[in-house]
Amino acid sequence: MLAGAQLIAEGRDAAPPPAPPTAFLRANGARSEAEYKRRCRDQGRVMYHMHVGLSTWSATEVALAEVYVALFEKGHSVDRFGLALDRAMGVPESERHLAIKETGPRIGPHEWQRLGEAAPIQPHLGDYMIGFPAGFQNTLRALSAGVTTIGNVGQYTAYDLIGGSDEVLVTEETVRALAAIGALREHGALAHSNLEDGSATQASHFGAYVGWAALELYVVEELIGARLAHCFGNTIQSPECRAVVHFALDDLRRRDSIGPMVYGNTVDHRPGDRARNTAAVTAQLMCDIALQLRRPTGHAVNPVPLTEAERIPTAAEIVEVHLLAHEIEREVRKSPNAYDWPRLEQLGSMTAAYAIDFRDRALAVLGNDGVDVCDAAQVLLALRRTSMADLEGRVDLAAPAEIARLEPWKASHVRRLADRLDKSTPRLDGVRVVLAVLEVHDLVRDALARVLPRAGAEVILLGANSSIDGIARAAIEEDADAIVVGVYNGNALALGERIADGVSNEQWGGRIYMGGILNQDTGQSLPIDARPALEGLGVRCVDTVEELLGLLAQGQRSAAATRG
Repeated sequence: MLAGAQLIAEGRDAAPPPAPPTAFLRANGARSEAEYKRRCRDQGRVMYHMHVGLSTWSATEVALAEVYVALFEKGHSVDRFGLALDRAMGVPESERHLAIKETGPRIGPHEWQRLGEAAPIQPHLGDYMIGFPAGFQNTLRALSAGVTTIGNVGQYTAYDLIGGSDEVLVTEETVRALAAIGALREHGALAHSNLEDGSATQASHFGAYVGWAALELYVVEELIGARLAHCFGNTIQSPECRAVVHFALDDLRRRDSIGPMVYGNTVDHRPGDRARNTAAVTAQLMCDIALQLRRPTGHAVNPVPLTEAERIPTAAEIVEVHLLAHEIEREVRKSPNAYDWPRLEQLGSMTAAYAIDFRDRALAVLGNDGVDVCDAAQVLLALRRTSMADLEGRVDLAAPAEIARLEPWKASHVRRLADRLDKSTPRLDGVRVVLAVLEVHDLVRDALARVLPRAGAEVILLGANSSIDGIARAAIEEDADAIVVGVYNGNALALGERIADGVSNEQWGGRIYMGGILNQDTGQSLPIDARPALEGLGVRCVDTVEELLGLLAQGQRSAAATRG
């Protein structure tokens, strides 16, 4: 691997000149996005973020204009949009056409310049940018188009292409990309990291979670020289925890934050349950808006559409939830001190202090392993190769009781789901199961990896960097009784077809089960329901983990009867 200093020099040298102001900056009389954020922060103005990503850029462009016009007519606006890109954007442009289509648009070489002109809304880019083989290439394209908030550093350690990628190449491209952003730092360029997308979300408590943020700040700011901002919130349900993370991250930055967005809590949403989803959005927005009024950090709040758990939301559904958000802001401003701010700020300060100790100990651990902790590439690669659980164990830093009890969603829900399933799971002695999720949404997979062996099953657990063909090979080579696959990226039918073809060629006699969000991006504006076609292939679509476990037990009895 090339030295970090060389990669930083190459990245800075390749950075484009500052782009002309986007439509958003022109409309708001700002020289840069950073200047605009500081202005809003200092004036106490709450900013708003929308996430969007229809099947094509053209359809997404139309949706952006529709949202802008509809909100403008109501006297409101949205400040920035994040693009939920197709995972194929992580593949170099010359190879992108070979990748399976998933949810979200692909930005063609001729389309980048349209990002900042689709509507007076500032573009943010995060998914499948930094942390992938095409990260440097995409970053240069984005900077040239006037996109000045680019991520997602969090995905470097947790996301991957289907089948995996060369981690040394990815590390080198990541350092170059961050250095290019650093070269335009004085013009407002900013790298961002969603802590929910990376190793931080695997932490056992929020002290270690913020400790990971401190490690990222050290690498990106002190070693590479770019400015980094953190976003968070996707899986943080508790207003208390949202507040503690908000204050702790701001304290890490010595209270000079210029943030991207605070993502909405998506884990409390349920398909079709409008009352529940509205309650979840309201609770989250009340907290996030109150935090921005109490201590503005430049983050925009993100109202999550009520259909988020079902499919990609339409423009009308985005408008609906933004109008709700503005009404909630009006109500929050009536009682800005409804929360126990002194206690929450004290917890945030304690968490930030713990995080700094965690960072220093983690760097010492890496140094003892022979990592040059002054070389950005070496530190990043070492962190990519280290699980959060291993790092916490080696850092061996007990958290104060007040912090230790603040448990992130994934840790608590894997444990709770596994404990709940243990009470009802039938015996599965001798059942052999290939268990896979080819991306980061792996909570159910991790719970099943605990529950199935305790019920007597044998589990062949595949990592997120496994290939589609590798799932079929594993089932055949391990003589598995079942393949269980979780799908969340709009590629359910494509995955099902490849897996079914792979096992049918070898006359494998097991069953394939799929769960999650079972839709398929076909190039239309919204994905289609893949369930009918999957069932036609012989793939059993399951809605709940309990249903899956029952089907595995049923299959066990059928196999035993056949053998008998």
